[in-house]
Amino acid sequence: MKIMVLGIGNILMRDEGVGVKTIEYLQKMNLPEEVELLDGGTSTPLLFPYFTEIDHLIVIDAVKGNMPPGSIYRLGLADLVPPDDSPVSLHDLGLVDALNMAAMTGKRPKSIVIFGIEPKIIDWGMELSPEVEVCIPKVAQLVLEEVEKIINSALRSCADQRGES
Repeated sequence: MKIMVLGIGNILMRDEGVGVKTIEYLQKMNLPEEVELLDGGTSTPLLFPYFTEIDHLIVIDAVKGNMPPGSIYRLGLADLVPPDDSPVSLHDLGLVDALNMAAMTGKRPKSIVIFGIEPKIIDWGMELSPEVEVCIPKVAQLVLEEVEKIINSALRSCADQRGES
């Protein structure tokens, strides 16, 4: 089983880089061997080959949802493109396109979870706003909890299959 944690964003545009900064934070942690971390930068359409090789995808990105800066959202793939077809993040359409391309090859992740962080400042600069920076440990904890759920679910499934044979 392969779980990818993907941080996307532009680190040159302050809070827009929160996904990448969270990956940098997670790189300092001892993660299960099933977990692969990837800094996807801003080139989400080019990521589709990775999506054909993994079982589960967790994405971290800045997401404008009109809540206070630092608010954290847990979204699914269907949440990325609202009914009016305007994406909630600059990268969302590219992510959806890359996942659709992976699906056309017959393989895409079984589960996709997106953790979005409401930005405060999208402007030139490399530092996160204090409201967003303080969220990184909490988002990392949410990612770890999601990874644990995925692994535990897989273990239960294996145990169930062994019990049936």
